[in-house]
Amino acid sequence: MSSFKNDKPVIAIDGTAGSGKGTLAKNLCKFLKFDHLDSGILYRFLAYKFLKKVDKKIKLLPSLLTLAEIKNISSDIKQELRSDKVAIMASKIAGRKNIRDFLISLQRDFANKPPGGVGSVIDGRDIASKIIPNAEVKIYVDAELEVRAKRRLQQMNLSKENFPEILNSIKDRDSKDKSRKESPLIKTEESIFLDTTLIDEKQVFEIALKLIKKKIDYI
Repeated sequence: MSSFKNDKPVIAIDGTAGSGKGTLAKNLCKFLKFDHLDSGILYRFLAYKFLKKVDKKIKLLPSLLTLAEIKNISSDIKQELRSDKVAIMASKIAGRKNIRDFLISLQRDFANKPPGGVGSVIDGRDIASKIIPNAEVKIYVDAELEVRAKRRLQQMNLSKENFPEILNSIKDRDSKDKSRKESPLIKTEESIFLDTTLIDEKQVFEIALKLIKKKIDYI
């Protein structure tokens, strides 16, 4: 385990695509007055900036991103970050060690200095295992593949005809996330498992909050 020790309380949420980890993270932040960081946005934003850059040299990617920029991403850009083009590039750069090392540092800075000064909820795929291994609370979120595909379909406002494509895309993403050499998606021994297949976001939040209160006594 890494020797990194966060200065402020951190709730680390890992999980598969479409499992509801991002929604849970946002709901917890709203209730606890913690700050939220979606680690996936870091990779997508970096990919977005890379695609916009004329001099496309992967080794220069770290120089394109600062924590201040992440905190102030406009809603227009957030829409672009969800595009397939950006997603494909984000997946490519996520496998590069120099990029992951740079973004690990960025995420740890956020954990130690959350904007609100209270604490943070960070969601992604290697938060508990790699980024913040000493997080006060570790949660692993998952759901059945078809349920996750349906959620993603609704999230993207797509028709039922797109379901097979979305299903295969998530299945492929799962495979890549769990098999990549650098920081694969895993459930750590300390992580609390939440299966969101049959429960809605309110129920997920309530279950998670009860578990968090057992770990952090002042909440």
